[in-house]
Amino acid sequence: MAGGARLVWLDQADAQNPALVGAKASRLARARARGLPVLDGFVVPADLSLPALRQGAAALGAGDNSGAARTAVYNHDPPPLLSALSPAGRKLGDSLVVRSSSLAEAEGVWAGAFSSYLGISPEEVSVGVIGCWASVFNPDALNRARFLGMRPAEIGMAVLIQPELSTNCGGVATLGERNQVTVAGMAGHHAPLVAGWESGHVAVVAGDGSVESAEGSPLSTVLLGSVAHLTRRTHQEVGCSHIEWASAQDGKVYLLQAQPWADTRTTGLRQRAPIPSEVRDPRLAGMVRTMLRYPGPVGERLVWPWAIGLDYLPPVRSAHTTRSRAMLVAEIEEGAEMLISQRWPGSEVPETAAGAWERVLRGDASTGREWLSGESTVDLGLARRHLESLGELAGALERDGDLPHPGWLWYLDPDSLETPQVRRESLSRRIGAGRWEHLLYGVVASLGDPLSGHPAAGGWGVGRLRHISTAGQAASFAPREVIVADQPLGNLAPLLWDAAAIVTSGGSPAAHLFEVAKWLGVPAVCGVDVTGLIDGDVDATGQTEDLILAVDGDLGQVAVLF
Repeated sequence: MAGGARLVWLDQADAQNPALVGAKASRLARARARGLPVLDGFVVPADLSLPALRQGAAALGAGDNSGAARTAVYNHDPPPLLSALSPAGRKLGDSLVVRSSSLAEAEGVWAGAFSSYLGISPEEVSVGVIGCWASVFNPDALNRARFLGMRPAEIGMAVLIQPELSTNCGGVATLGERNQVTVAGMAGHHAPLVAGWESGHVAVVAGDGSVESAEGSPLSTVLLGSVAHLTRRTHQEVGCSHIEWASAQDGKVYLLQAQPWADTRTTGLRQRAPIPSEVRDPRLAGMVRTMLRYPGPVGERLVWPWAIGLDYLPPVRSAHTTRSRAMLVAEIEEGAEMLISQRWPGSEVPETAAGAWERVLRGDASTGREWLSGESTVDLGLARRHLESLGELAGALERDGDLPHPGWLWYLDPDSLETPQVRRESLSRRIGAGRWEHLLYGVVASLGDPLSGHPAAGGWGVGRLRHISTAGQAASFAPREVIVADQPLGNLAPLLWDAAAIVTSGGSPAAHLFEVAKWLGVPAVCGVDVTGLIDGDVDATGQTEDLILAVDGDLGQVAVLF
C-alpha cells in the first residue's frame, strides 16, 4: 500500500473490511453504520505496519531478543502517511485514544496482548501508532504468537484513533441465555478493570428488565438498563454479544468494542463438571496425589502400578545427567518392571489400572482397595532411583530442545521416550484433559474443602496448585496445573495454554485474561480468598506438594484437597 496509503475513517465503506483495518475497527465501523453509539475515528491500515514489523522480526532473530525487536520498530523510518496523523487527530479533539486493531484480534486469545494509549495529543499520535506496532514484540504477544504458530508480521497491526471520553464509569457486558445481560463496571475509567487490577462491580439485567446488583454499586439501575439495551442491540446489529462500554459525562452510553463472546466457542464442546464421588474414603486422597504428582501416560505406565497406595514418595525433579537417553530409558523401563513385581509379588498386577481404580471410585470392596491399603514390599531405594532417572531424562530432553518444559515428560508416548515427537516449535500442541481427570475431579470435589468466588470462565478442571507471583514461578509452571494468582493480569495469558484452571483472589470477570481463558476453554474463578492456601505452603517455584484444586468455572466453586 506504500504509494496509495491513506487513513481510513470509520464512516467510509471500506472501514468495514477487517483485512484493511483489523477486527476491532471493522466491527466498530459496522456498528456505527447501523446507528449504534460509536465515536468517530480513523484507522492507520494494517499494511502500513508491515515494513516496521519485518524489521522488528529480523532484529528478533534466533536470540529471541524482544527488546531489540521493539527498538528496531521504533528506529524504522516512519512512512510518509504518519505526517498526516496530527491534522487528522485535531479533527477529533485535543485528547485521543490510540489502540491496536490487529488482523489477529478477531479471536479472544489476543485479548489484552497489545498496547493502548490514553490521553494522547494530536501531535503525539504517530508515537502511539509506532508504540502499537512495537507491542507486537512484547514478550506476552510473542508467546501467544508462538502457541498459535504465527509469525509477528502475520499479526497485521492496524491502529485505531478515536476521541478520549471523559467517563463517569465503564466496563464490559455480555449477553447470555434467556436475554440476560451480565454487566461488570467501575466508577471512572475502566482500564484497571479490564487489566485485572480492580474488582469493580457485577450486576445482572434479566430479560424482563429486572436488575440484580449489590448495594452501594456506582452502576445505577438506569445505567444498567442502558448498557443492557446497548448489548442486545449490538448482538442484533453486528452479531457480537460481548461489548466494552463507557458512560460519558452527558449520561450517554457509548460502544467502545464489540466482539463475539469467546465462551460460545467452547460451551458446546465441554462436559458438565463431574459429580463428586460418593466414596468419601480418605485413602483416595493419597491415590489422587500420586496420580497428579506423576501424571499422564508415562506416569500411568511407569509409576502408578507400583506407587499407588504409597504416601512417602518424592516428586520428580529435573536433573542434569551425563548418561545417554538410551541408558536412562532402559533403566527406567527395567526399574518399573522390578517395582511392579515387588508391589505384586508372585503374580501379575491383579487387574488393569482402569478396572481397579474405577471400582474404587464406585465404592466396591475390590482389589483396588487392597491396592490403596495393602502391605507393600517395594524397595524404597530403588523407587527413589527410578524417579531420579525420570528426572534426569526430563532434564536431558529439555536441554536438547525436545521438550519445552520438563513437565511435558509425563505426557509423552511411553514407547517413544528416547526420541519423543515433541519439540519447542510444536508448542501449538496443547495438552488437554486426560482420561482420568473426571475421576480425579470427583474425588477432590468430594473430599476437598469448598471455597466460593465469581464465575469467570466456564468449564471444570483439576490439578496441583501453582501460585504465580514472580517470573521464576511462572517459568516453573508445568502442564495441567491450576494457576493461583493474586490478580488476573495479562502476562499470565501464555500459561493458560496448558493450564487445568486458573483461580485469582482479586480482579473481575471483566479482565482480559478471562477472555483468553474462555477462548481456550480453561475454567476460571475470581474473588476466591486463597491467602490460607499459599501462606507458608508454597516453595520458591510456587509449587505445593500436597494442595490440589478442583475448579468449577460455571458455578464459581473451588474445592481444595489439603
